[in-house]
Amino acid sequence: MRLFAAAITLLLLTLPAAAQITSKGPITQQSVTPEVIAKRLEDSAERTRKLSAKGAARTAIIDFAWPQDEAEYGALGKYILVFVSAVSQEADELPLKRVYVENDNGDIALEKIASIRRDVPRTSPVFAMLGPWREDAFYLAPAGAMMRKGSVMVDFAVRRSGFRLYELPGTPPAFVKADRNPLPAFDAKPDPKGLKAMIEREYTGFALPESIKADAR
Repeated sequence: MRLFAAAITLLLLTLPAAAQITSKGPITQQSVTPEVIAKRLEDSAERTRKLSAKGAARTAIIDFAWPQDEAEYGALGKYILVFVSAVSQEADELPLKRVYVENDNGDIALEKIASIRRDVPRTSPVFAMLGPWREDAFYLAPAGAMMRKGSVMVDFAVRRSGFRLYELPGTPPAFVKADRNPLPAFDAKPDPKGLKAMIEREYTGFALPESIKADAR
């Protein structure tokens, strides 16, 4: 069961005004499916339409999930699961160069564990307002970094860096908040079976990375 999911952040970079708009949705216990992400992107496209009939240069949305209990928290090596979907008018802006946490201590790069390129359907408002090119990707983020004041940021492959996705801190479950040292060890790696189970539970319907399927056997 999904215990904590990140509030969703939608950021729109409008072409004429170069304005960035950030909004957050509610925490949910429901699994996030491809249909849910598609709807969030469509909502983003409709918001963009109200700002500019010409659309936006690019956008990205984020969702993240905390472990459901202490056992899973330990199995994941004190990482949490982050999902980012990015859309652009230009093919060369994807895949994303990096996703990272920016705080007073500097930048902490998130580890990408899976990525897939998608074609946006021509009939979708996303195609008209945000672009035909899309990338969905899973990342691992240190729990401690997501609990501190800061921002989750994105650098596109070209043209746009420092794209703000989410204002931290997130809202961890009590057992993570109680951890006095919520940063993963230097050599910590999530248990493949635990990671596979979490992706299947929290992001039902998304294709599992081949590397994770192989490691989890």
